Amino acid sequence: MDDLELLVNGMNYSGWTSLGVTRAIDAATTAFTSSLTERWEASDSSPAQIEPWPILPGDACEVRLAGFPMVIGYVDIFKPSYSATDHTINIQGRDKVADLVDCSAVHTPDEWKNINLLTFAKILAAPFGVTVTAEIDVGEPFPVCKLQQGETAFKAIERYARQRKALLMPDGAGGLLITRAGVRRAQASLVQGENIKNASGTIDHSQRFSSYLVKGQASYSPDSTGETEAHISGGVTDSGISRYRPMLLVAETGGTSSSLQDRATWEANSRIGKSATASIEVQGWRQSPGGPLWEPGLLVYVRSTWLRMDGWMLIRQVTYERGEGGTTAKLEIVSPQAFDPEPPDGKKDKKGKAGKKGGRNIWAEAIGEEEPPK
Repeated sequence: MDDLELLVNGMNYSGWTSLGVTRAIDAATTAFTSSLTERWEASDSSPAQIEPWPILPGDACEVRLAGFPMVIGYVDIFKPSYSATDHTINIQGRDKVADLVDCSAVHTPDEWKNINLLTFAKILAAPFGVTVTAEIDVGEPFPVCKLQQGETAFKAIERYARQRKALLMPDGAGGLLITRAGVRRAQASLVQGENIKNASGTIDHSQRFSSYLVKGQASYSPDSTGETEAHISGGVTDSGISRYRPMLLVAETGGTSSSLQDRATWEANSRIGKSATASIEVQGWRQSPGGPLWEPGLLVYVRSTWLRMDGWMLIRQVTYERGEGGTTAKLEIVSPQAFDPEPPDGKKDKKGKAGKKGGRNIWAEAIGEEEPPK
């Protein structure tokens, strides 16, 4: 079993009774929670503890697995409790990227010209001591990047990342990673009767809509007219929703009809993909003994007759836990379409993405990837 360490202000605490770490491809920060027992009574092998553990909100913390960092950040919440038989504390925290999420972007100047996404993100993250890296091509420079009054540093970066169809996620070492979903594939599959301990699924159409229309204003051009600037828009439809359920969005930044079309596509795919989800628990944190960790953003093949699932899915979130129940990983999976840049109703000819082995695939039907059997 891999060693799991919790360090606060450089001190290694071994008295914890449970420890959990959560990472997601659509969450900016890695979060952790831990419960520790304070030792007060003397025993044959150790003296009585005189002072409480010196842990408080704001303290630097680190969670390591087999010597490698999983979280580098700070304690957010401290909860002490006691009874006649024990003294315990619960601490919760996030990695360094949390400051980007919580704090306003205060910068002079507040506008940059001809700047790409990675450089823009590095400028806003630098005051917080957060590094930014990219494992994808971030695309062409933006003509202008401008901060909005009161928005957080993360929201500012996210606005422009969305225009490049990129995702922002923690890198596990206190930094921010610019990526896309499905860049990497898991080395192992998730198979019922082999490595799946338990699983459950949910199909929920309450947040899906029949059409998505994004309206905005074009960036100024001396050749354009005010009427043209005021009426640009882009939209897509979701044929999986048969009744009238429109959604109208206002673009976060100026752009073109093409960029607004991309924004509508992103919104539709995100809602369609996340309408069919599953939660799968496996033993251990690694795909195989000594192998790589289960990580968010991985494409993984899932075969489960009980879930009626047989095909490639995307790991959206992973919760690593160790406690009385042993060492487990809970994988929240969605359709890869949740982060697909292609229009939802432009992919009907793609076969086999969710697979048809083992009979009816209710997950593919739920998101409209294939027609149900006659």
